[in-house]
Formats: sequence, C-alpha cells, structure tokens
Amino acid sequence: MDKLNELDFLSIKEFAVLVRVHPNTIRRAIIKGKITAFRIGTTSKSPFRIPKTEINRMAFDQLELIVEKLIDRKLDSKKNSL
Repeated sequence: MDKLNELDFLSIKEFAVLVRVHPNTIRRAIIKGKITAFRIGTTSKSPFRIPKTEINRMAFDQLELIVEKLIDRKLDSKKNSL
C-alpha cells in the first residue's frame, strides 16, 4: 500500500479555492462534520488537512442531490397530470 504523504491532503485555503467557496465556509463544514479533515498537530490551533478524496465525495453527494430533485420533479409532474 502506498504511504500517504502531504501531497494527498489539502489545506483549508487550497480546498476552498478548488471548490470556489470562502475558507470560513470550509471551516464550518469541517466543524459540522460535513467535510472529513484531520488536524496536523496536537493543539486545537493546529491546522486542518483535508484528504483530496473529499472533493470526489462532495461532487458525488451534490450529483446525488440533483438527481433526487429531478426525480421528485418528474414524479410531481406525473401526479399533477393525472
């Protein structure tokens, strides 16, 4: 198995740039448990690092929501037409 290195992780700022949101939005999502992140260090002030795989997970979750909304709309339009 490949050894994990710092290239497998992103800082909050790097992650925020990639997903085009403010870094504080990422911090709040980490605190709420919506984004997986790890502290590098032992104190509460230690910086977070986010696995790059979180980008794919978030994209998949968003795609799932879009598909669910489309299905709900289709079902609603069928009910209304009956």
